[in-house]
Amino acid sequence: MSDSRPSTYAPIEGVMERSLARVCGRITAIQVEPAGVAPTLTIRVQDDSGRIDAVFMGRRSIPGIEPGQRIGLEGRVSASDAAPLMYNPRYELLCRE
Repeated sequence: MSDSRPSTYAPIEGVMERSLARVCGRITAIQVEPAGVAPTLTIRVQDDSGRIDAVFMGRRSIPGIEPGQRIGLEGRVSASDAAPLMYNPRYELLCRE
Protein backbone atom coordinates (compact mmCIF):
# COMPACT_ATOMS: atom_id res chain seq x y z
CA MET A 1 0.00 0.00 0.00
CA SER A 2 2.35 2.77 -1.08
CA ASP A 3 0.78 6.06 -0.02
CA SER A 4 2.50 9.23 -1.12
CA ARG A 5 2.67 11.23 2.10
CA PRO A 6 2.74 15.03 2.02
CA SER A 7 5.76 16.29 3.96
CA THR A 8 3.55 17.78 6.67
CA TYR A 9 2.33 14.34 7.77
CA ALA A 10 4.30 11.97 10.03
CA PRO A 11 4.40 8.16 9.86
CA ILE A 12 1.78 6.59 12.12
CA GLU A 13 4.35 4.38 13.85
CA GLY A 14 6.05 7.51 15.22
CA VAL A 15 3.07 8.92 17.14
CA MET A 16 3.50 9.18 20.89
CA GLU A 17 0.83 8.99 23.58
CA ARG A 18 -0.44 12.40 24.77
CA SER A 19 1.26 14.22 21.91
CA LEU A 20 -0.32 16.16 19.07
CA ALA A 21 0.14 14.32 15.79
CA ARG A 22 -0.64 14.84 12.12
CA VAL A 23 -0.81 11.60 10.13
CA CYS A 24 -2.35 10.35 6.90
CA GLY A 25 -3.25 6.99 5.48
CA ARG A 26 -6.03 4.93 4.00
CA ILE A 27 -9.26 4.04 5.82
CA THR A 28 -9.26 0.25 6.21
CA ALA A 29 -12.25 -0.27 8.53
CA ILE A 30 -15.29 1.57 9.84
CA GLN A 31 -17.35 0.74 12.93
CA VAL A 32 -20.65 2.40 13.82
CA GLU A 33 -22.32 1.91 17.20
CA PRO A 34 -25.88 0.56 16.87
CA ALA A 35 -29.04 2.54 17.59
CA GLY A 36 -29.80 2.80 21.30
CA VAL A 37 -26.15 3.49 22.13
CA ALA A 38 -24.44 6.90 22.08
CA PRO A 39 -23.61 7.71 18.44
CA THR A 40 -19.97 6.91 17.75
CA LEU A 41 -18.11 6.39 14.48
CA THR A 42 -14.69 4.71 14.65
CA ILE A 43 -12.38 4.47 11.66
CA ARG A 44 -9.09 2.61 11.32
CA VAL A 45 -6.44 4.41 9.27
CA GLN A 46 -3.33 2.64 8.05
CA ASP A 47 -0.14 3.75 6.33
CA ASP A 48 2.99 1.77 5.43
CA SER A 49 4.27 2.06 9.01
CA GLY A 50 1.25 1.27 11.19
CA ARG A 51 -2.35 2.01 12.07
CA ILE A 52 -4.34 4.41 14.21
CA ASP A 53 -8.01 4.54 15.17
CA ALA A 54 -10.03 7.77 15.09
CA VAL A 55 -13.23 8.03 17.14
CA PHE A 56 -15.85 10.63 16.23
CA MET A 57 -18.25 11.07 19.15
CA GLY A 58 -21.84 12.05 18.37
CA ARG A 59 -21.61 10.83 14.75
CA ARG A 60 -22.90 7.74 12.99
CA SER A 61 -21.59 8.81 9.58
CA ILE A 62 -19.48 11.50 7.93
CA PRO A 63 -19.86 12.19 4.19
CA GLY A 64 -16.81 10.96 2.26
CA ILE A 65 -15.58 8.65 5.04
CA GLU A 66 -15.53 5.19 3.48
CA PRO A 67 -13.12 2.26 3.20
CA GLY A 68 -10.29 2.95 0.77
CA GLN A 69 -10.48 6.74 1.14
CA ARG A 70 -7.21 8.52 1.93
CA ILE A 71 -7.49 10.81 4.94
CA GLY A 72 -5.32 13.12 7.00
CA LEU A 73 -5.88 13.27 10.76
CA GLU A 74 -4.69 15.80 13.32
CA GLY A 75 -5.25 15.50 17.06
CA ARG A 76 -4.01 14.34 20.45
CA VAL A 77 -2.96 10.69 20.62
CA SER A 78 -4.35 8.43 23.34
CA ALA A 79 -3.22 4.92 24.15
CA SER A 80 -5.37 1.83 23.71
CA ASP A 81 -4.68 -1.89 23.72
CA ALA A 82 -5.14 -2.38 19.97
CA ALA A 83 -3.73 0.77 18.33
CA PRO A 84 -3.06 4.44 19.05
CA LEU A 85 -6.28 6.44 19.19
CA MET A 86 -7.47 9.99 18.44
CA TYR A 87 -10.80 11.34 19.70
CA ASN A 88 -12.63 13.81 17.43
CA PRO A 89 -9.56 14.66 15.35
CA ARG A 90 -9.53 17.27 12.64
CA TYR A 91 -9.65 15.44 9.34
CA GLU A 92 -9.00 16.13 5.68
CA LEU A 93 -10.20 13.90 2.87
CA LEU A 94 -7.29 13.45 0.47
CA CYS A 95 -7.39 12.66 -3.25
CA ARG A 96 -7.87 9.05 -4.21
CA GLU A 97 -5.06 7.59 -6.28
